Amino acid sequence: MIYKTYNCNSFNVHTIKTDKFKTCHMEILFGHPVQKEKLCMDSFLADILAETNAQYKTRKEVVAHLEELYKTVFYSVTTKVGKTLTSSFVLDFINPSFIDEESYLENVLKFPFDMLQNPKVINGEFDLKQFNFVKERMRKEIQSLNESGMKVALRKALEAMDSNSPSSYSVLGTLEDLDKVTPSNLYQLYQKFFKDNTCDIFIIGDLDMDQVVSLIRKYFKNRIINDSPRLMYVENEIKKKELILTSEDEYIQANLVMLFSIDKLTKEEKDVVFHVFNYLLGSGGLTSKLYKVIREENTLCYSITSMYLKYDGLLAVYLSLDNEGVKKAIQLAKKCVKSLVKGEFDEDDLEDAKKNLILSMNLSMDNNIAILNNYIFNIFDNLPSIEERKEKILAVTKEDIINVAKKVKPNTVYVLKGGKK
Repeated sequence: MIYKTYNCNSFNVHTIKTDKFKTCHMEILFGHPVQKEKLCMDSFLADILAETNAQYKTRKEVVAHLEELYKTVFYSVTTKVGKTLTSSFVLDFINPSFIDEESYLENVLKFPFDMLQNPKVINGEFDLKQFNFVKERMRKEIQSLNESGMKVALRKALEAMDSNSPSSYSVLGTLEDLDKVTPSNLYQLYQKFFKDNTCDIFIIGDLDMDQVVSLIRKYFKNRIINDSPRLMYVENEIKKKELILTSEDEYIQANLVMLFSIDKLTKEEKDVVFHVFNYLLGSGGLTSKLYKVIREENTLCYSITSMYLKYDGLLAVYLSLDNEGVKKAIQLAKKCVKSLVKGEFDEDDLEDAKKNLILSMNLSMDNNIAILNNYIFNIFDNLPSIEERKEKILAVTKEDIINVAKKVKPNTVYVLKGGKK
């Protein structure tokens, strides 16, 4: 693989040339600091820009054109990583070497920039029919967040921890936020879109990257330079006293979320060591401490896992269980963390964790999106390459695990009890 960056003044193009895949993948990333009151509108705008535009006036016309481009795929995704909100416009297309059409690559690369720069706007407002379609879809997405007990419990735990922290914000916003969006104020937001966002374009595939960048320059007419830094990490407060809250809902089981603060990790601990610690604690499935102690030995839960929220400085432990087992499960989960502080795991456990993490990384090399994501975080957060991280994982010692375990501090416990009538 050959990586290269092209500085195009108002945006950068990052290319990864490889002949490993028959398809090509491009992501146009616009990022700006998270603003809670704007999250719903930001997500709405990304959605509507990927639906139609002034040239392709209906979704049917967009789909028909993508079919003509040999089933090219185009969509948008809005994500929040730490303090940064990113609107991603994604393009997947067949390698031009398999297409006997000289203008194919140019037509494919022209399309997303046509969509972004020529929205369907009438008298200073987004087209009402398309606006209402996207609005109703977003309404259903927001309502669906309450269908999963785990998602509800995690959201409520983060809000209880600190409702003013970006960690607790939903990229979809709320139904109340959605009702405030109009075709007019959404277009007003669009008019500031290129000014308010940094832009980076990543593309991976077996392509003449000089030609690719030349075409992007030709069709992306953004002249506004925004070189604001991406703010990746949220500094969540470490609580002196653990917060414990309980509520009830109509779910069959209880959903328990335990949030732990992670205190002052080094760069290598963030990127490497804590992933190994988390595997040992709860993300390693049947071999993890949480699974063995809480599910196997005490048969207290139906499901259990731990999640490392790197950019929020948090560790989340999630359990689905019966109401009566909650108190004991909390005690046992804390005991599992303390056992790692005491070094109560053997070298075989550690080697198994390292082996499985490296296996997962090796498998990711068969996916062009995973490879591209590694480059994205290398650029935005100086994340080591996959090969570098594999070497660092192999070098992790028992003492390293004990040291990061000592930095895990109880923060918030949220119990969403089931059975509410």
